[in-house]
Amino acid sequence: MNVQKELMNFSFRETNIDLKNIFPNIKLNKLKEKFEYLVDNNPHQTVFNITKELWNGGYDYILKEFGFWQDKYRNFSGHCHQCTPILGVALKSLGFKVAYLECFRIKESFLKNGIVEKVSPEEEPNPSMKEEFCAIERIPYCCLEVNINGINYYLTGKHLKPTSDGAKALLTPQCYIEMVGVFPHQDNISKSGIYLKTITPTTNPHQLNFNKQIFWMKQTQNDPQAEIFATYLRMNL
Repeated sequence: MNVQKELMNFSFRETNIDLKNIFPNIKLNKLKEKFEYLVDNNPHQTVFNITKELWNGGYDYILKEFGFWQDKYRNFSGHCHQCTPILGVALKSLGFKVAYLECFRIKESFLKNGIVEKVSPEEEPNPSMKEEFCAIERIPYCCLEVNINGINYYLTGKHLKPTSDGAKALLTPQCYIEMVGVFPHQDNISKSGIYLKTITPTTNPHQLNFNKQIFWMKQTQNDPQAEIFATYLRMNL
């Protein structure tokens, strides 16, 4: 599988991906041995433990030990396209069913009319990222789907960071589901601090597959407004 070629096809689709296409030297048994001390009887606690502890050298370890499909991202920089597949493969090694969801930013009008319109990368306000986004023809992001007891949950490794007294969610409360699991949002304890809320428009056109094509919001404390992202490539790990 040519990952780069797949990422440039913006039609929604689902595929099974060999982990070696992302981590060329992957050894799941070795990875499991590295992180199995974080496993808890409560799977939500396990997900939280892994998501938090990867920031304590785990991301660097996986990239150095197992390689990465993109040469320029083989040294950990906190990029979402490093964090998400790394979190996915760590959870996969511990027996979770996971999918890596590649996304692009869409226009806010989707909330009213249900039409998926890709935001042009020319509209990216950060000049340091604009050239990169134009080269890949989208404003990108990605998230992870994790199945726990038959229910799908969505998260990004990038948006939960350890602190001296626990952890902190980096998105605003409106981006998360009602509290499920073990980690409430520090600014609104009625919300999860880890699991993303999926969204559907007022109008639900038949051409959208809402069982598979996930839509979600991203807004950090520094963002003036929420951005909406649509899944276009679903990679089952």
